[in-house]
Amino acid sequence: METSLAEDVKKPTRTLSPDSFFFMSPYRSFTTSGCFRRFSQPAVGGDALNGEFQQQMAAAFAEARAAGIRKPVMVGAIPFDTCQPSELYIPERWEAFSRPEKQRSARYAAPLEAMEVMERREIPEQDAFLAMVERAAALTATPEVDKVVLSRLIDITTRDRVDSGA
Repeated sequence: METSLAEDVKKPTRTLSPDSFFFMSPYRSFTTSGCFRRFSQPAVGGDALNGEFQQQMAAAFAEARAAGIRKPVMVGAIPFDTCQPSELYIPERWEAFSRPEKQRSARYAAPLEAMEVMERREIPEQDAFLAMVERAAALTATPEVDKVVLSRLIDITTRDRVDSGA
């Protein structure tokens, strides 16, 4: 078994403290630090603008703005059982970052040219997968199903061998 050595690190990375949060998506990426206020209101009925969850959240954001947090965000997790307490908080600070730059600075990132894709096979195919999603969404409205996890594979063949770093 091979292990990574410190020399492999292209750019030093910070370790997140317990009161930090890391979020990265194709649309927005940020890190947070500090905890201004915890928020445990159950999310049941959270889609109702005048419901308890939304009202409590609005009050928490107003409290954060009054304390000088210019653009408060709320991070954490909402349990699948929305009657259970949420695990959310408003951080004291947050900072956006560039997802592509973060990926380029990752431990195994290397300046490589894009690989030529020879074949791409979806398992299941897009239409079949969308039908599965539609059926799963309908089933969650029944008492028999609480949670659904769907995934699919995309088998990609490239002209050159992929160096996985392993």
